[in-house]
Amino acid sequence: MTVLEQETYDDVNYPAIRLERDGALVRIVVEEQLTEAVAAAVRELLVDVCGRRTRSVVLVFEAELGPAGRELLPRLLDVAQRRCWSGSCRLDVTSSRADVLELLATTGF
Repeated sequence: MTVLEQETYDDVNYPAIRLERDGALVRIVVEEQLTEAVAAAVRELLVDVCGRRTRSVVLVFEAELGPAGRELLPRLLDVAQRRCWSGSCRLDVTSSRADVLELLATTGF
C-alpha cells in the first residue's frame, strides 16, 4: 500500500490523519481522538476521495473516542455512508479499540 503525502485541509494541517491509497482502495486513518475539527477533516477527505477511481474506502480509528467522539462518530459514519453511496464505493470501518468497536456495534456497523 502506498502512503500518500500528508493532506492539507485549507489552512490547517492535521498530522493525525493519514491517507493511504492502493489502486481503487483508500484508507483514512485517524490517529487521535475524534473532535469536531478531526471529523470535519475526515468529511473533507471523503469528498475528495469518493470518486471514479475509488471503489472502497476504509475508515480506521486508532485512538480512543473520548467524550466528544461518542457523539461525533455516528454522525460522521452517516456522512461517510452517504458520500460513499453517492460515489458508488464501498465503506468499511475498523478499529482495534474496544470503545470504538462497541459504538460501531451499537450503531449497526
